[in-house]
Amino acid sequence: MGSLHIIYEYKADNISSTEAVKGTYLDNFKQIFDLYITDSVCEPTLLSGKTGSDAAAEFALGEAVFYQNGTWAYGDIQDNDVADEDLGMLPIFIGGEGEENQGLCTGSENYWCVNSKASEADIQATLDFLQWVVESDTGRKALAEEMGFVTPFTTFTEEYLPANPLVAAADEYVKNGTTSVSWNFTTMPSEEWKNQLGSAMLEYAQGTGDWDAVVKAFVDNWAVEYQAANN
Repeated sequence: MGSLHIIYEYKADNISSTEAVKGTYLDNFKQIFDLYITDSVCEPTLLSGKTGSDAAAEFALGEAVFYQNGTWAYGDIQDNDVADEDLGMLPIFIGGEGEENQGLCTGSENYWCVNSKASEADIQATLDFLQWVVESDTGRKALAEEMGFVTPFTTFTEEYLPANPLVAAADEYVKNGTTSVSWNFTTMPSEEWKNQLGSAMLEYAQGTGDWDAVVKAFVDNWAVEYQAANN
């Protein structure tokens, strides 16, 4: 959710990263976050005790109508009370310019990596395994059918399409010509920035902190953490 408010600021300033965000869309951020708080399945004062697993279970059992996550979450919710044909995906709208043509956030902040300092034998074995994953029948079926992952590889032809209705829903947005929202999590200055922002948001949600602290964590801590990471 927070990523959207960064990307709209980037778009307005025609940039793709920054050493200091301005918080241009934090009022929009507050509106959607307030909606999350007031329409949650639990009281705001109980949010600190909730987990991602709780949220997945509440959605999978039909207790919640919406659940913010990605296509990868299918494994957490399949084979429960909510049938595959009842699953879909929606963009998060925040009042940004041109969002009527907005699709879903698309990208990744995780990558397959090979350790260059490992032995040559281990490096080659790793590369061979990765090749097997995306080229063999067993590997491709595991990724697409058993895990339900998005598979943006040229080796995944039609017979290896993901058995994941959320992937199918996401594909529909692309086919319909909507503009995918770029994945800007990798431009966030540090994990500590996320942690401090999350803490401020939780304090606000449960009524023990105010929104000004969220703004400070969002804007001021970005500059601090960016400098710490780049000096």
